[in-house]
Amino acid sequence: MNSEQILWKGTPSQVLNLPALILGLLAGGVLTVAALLTTIVAGPLVIPAIIAVWVVCLFPWLVKMISTRFDNYELTNERLKHSSGVFSRNVDVLELYRVKDMKQELPFHFRIFGLGRILLETSDRSTPAVVLNAIHQSTEVADLIRRNVEAQRDKKRVREVDLEDDEEDGEA
Repeated sequence: MNSEQILWKGTPSQVLNLPALILGLLAGGVLTVAALLTTIVAGPLVIPAIIAVWVVCLFPWLVKMISTRFDNYELTNERLKHSSGVFSRNVDVLELYRVKDMKQELPFHFRIFGLGRILLETSDRSTPAVVLNAIHQSTEVADLIRRNVEAQRDKKRVREVDLEDDEEDGEA
């Protein structure tokens, strides 16, 4: 009987794409004004040119938005799964007992929107560092991860041991 249960599911916030949106809007606005100022020279071709400018300026934001939408996290009581990719999907699975250290970052521009970033240092060779970026309720998610890391370590009888190299004591 598999006792694995989903504890949390989430995606990064679209706030990550705000700089690309602002840059696209600024570039589109400037180029639109430039196109309108040249309407005397361009004539009837100005409207298709303005439409093309907006499509080109907002395309990077659209690509980032779609990519972020297909970036998913799933936390169970045993694993953290990260799925990414729009057409081809990649799934990284991290056994929770492999988490060595956890750090939470709350940058100002994330805190405005109630977001945070969780960084996990792991002993997993394929994913030595995992970042859960721009997630809602990051403090609660970090606590959930921490509790389940400890539970999995107890269940599997695994302990994290740090070995320090004393250069002063080991001098020849």
